[in-house]
Amino acid sequence: MLMNGEVEERPMKSRIMATQSTLDDWRSSQEECPPLEDIASQVIAIMLTIPELVDLPVAELEQIPLGKLRKNATNLHAVCRYKKGVRKENGVGPEDVRCVDVHPEALTTKWMHYAAFLLYHEYLHALGFANHNRTFRQMEALWPDEEARSMGKAFGTHLRMRKAKWLWECPKCTISHPRTRRSNGRYRCRKCRVVLVDTPVDAKQANP
Repeated sequence: MLMNGEVEERPMKSRIMATQSTLDDWRSSQEECPPLEDIASQVIAIMLTIPELVDLPVAELEQIPLGKLRKNATNLHAVCRYKKGVRKENGVGPEDVRCVDVHPEALTTKWMHYAAFLLYHEYLHALGFANHNRTFRQMEALWPDEEARSMGKAFGTHLRMRKAKWLWECPKCTISHPRTRRSNGRYRCRKCRVVLVDTPVDAKQANP
């Protein structure tokens, strides 16, 4: 006997399993970072299996041009650029997007799974989830690669370390903040309330 909702529950579970299977197949087949366009195609393929996105124009995302951010970008990991004159508050779709740019540093073997998540994040914007509100975060959490979803902080630190000349370090909890200039005793650790100490990056690398 079929219980109420059972007819719909099984297809839902099946689609969730298909989403994870598609992701697992892609991850296991990649030894080196593929071109950005190939990553985007796979991201769209995975999005097409996510039940919550089934009524959205996911297939139209393929029409969006892809690009790369400047190599020296530090704070921006990826961006969805809308066409001139588009007002997000009026609702947007893939046809309103000029391009999606991803940081070139993410297009490496180490970070390529994070690059896929970045594309998913920006594609959500292209589908009409323009703001980082609660609904957007719920959609964002549907990306099946949990590890990739949590790589943002590490990637940000990686970008800052490329340009950093100084580490602002807490002598108590050893947390460090890569920066291009000295703190000169002007800042305290948010956790310990201890004055941060300036350590040259070169000295830290010589004595890890």
